[in-house]
Amino acid sequence: MYYQHIGEILSKLTYADELISQSFDNPSGTLKVSAPPGLSKALLVPLFRRFRQQFPNILLDLDYTNEYALFGQDSVDLAIRGGPVDDTRLIAKPLIRSGFTLWAHTQLADRLNTQFGTTNWSIEQLCRCPAIMFRSKTALVPWWVHKQGDWQPVSSQPVLISNDSATLLDALAQGEGMLLAPDWLLPAHLKNQVTPVAQHHKLSPGKIHTVEINLVYQHAKYQLPNIKLSVDFICEYMRTHAADMVKF
Repeated sequence: MYYQHIGEILSKLTYADELISQSFDNPSGTLKVSAPPGLSKALLVPLFRRFRQQFPNILLDLDYTNEYALFGQDSVDLAIRGGPVDDTRLIAKPLIRSGFTLWAHTQLADRLNTQFGTTNWSIEQLCRCPAIMFRSKTALVPWWVHKQGDWQPVSSQPVLISNDSATLLDALAQGEGMLLAPDWLLPAHLKNQVTPVAQHHKLSPGKIHTVEINLVYQHAKYQLPNIKLSVDFICEYMRTHAADMVKF
C-alpha cells in the first residue's frame, strides 16, 4: 500500500512537470509511440510523415513491436493496437474497423478456378489450396469459417508461415499462396495484382467478423499539450485518409 501510494504521488509530480514544460502554441519534446510492425508500411509511414511536418519540434520515438505497451512502465505515450482495451485508466479511440478478405494472385486464382471448375469453392476445396499463414508470438494463427451460426476451423495447407507482413505480402505477390488479411493491410499497388477469392464464405483468422485498430493513451494525460494535439491529429488524419476502411 505504501509503495502504491508513493507511486501515485510520483506519477502526479511527473504529470505536473510535463504540463508545465509543454505548450499548445509551440509543442516540443519527445513523443513515444508503440505500434505493431504490420501497421507500419500499410498505414503509419505516411501518417507520421505528415505529423513531423505539422509538429517539427516534437521528436517522434517510434517503437514497432508486437509486444503490448505497458503504460507507466515503458514510457509509452501512445499505442496503436488491435482489439479491446480492458484497463479503465486507458482510453481507446477507434481508428479503423475492417473485415477480412482472402486474397490470391490473379494467375493463382484463375488456375484454381479452372482446377475446381467453379469460382464458388467449397470448404473442402479451400482446404486444398496453398495458404500463406500469419504466426503470432505463440502459435500459428488458424483460419475459421462462419457456418450455421458457429465458427468452424479450416484445415489449411501452409506454404509459408511468418510474423512479418512484408514477407507475407511478397509471397502473395509472387503467387505462392492465398493470404487471409484485414482489408487495410494490402498496399494499393498490390491490389492491381491480386483478387478476392471465396467471398461467399465468411472467413476470419480469429473467430471475429471485424478487427478494430485503436489509438490508446492514458486518460489522465490527455490534457498534456503533446498528448492532446497528437491524439486529435492522428484521429483526424485517419478519419480523412482511411474513411473507406472505417466502418462504424
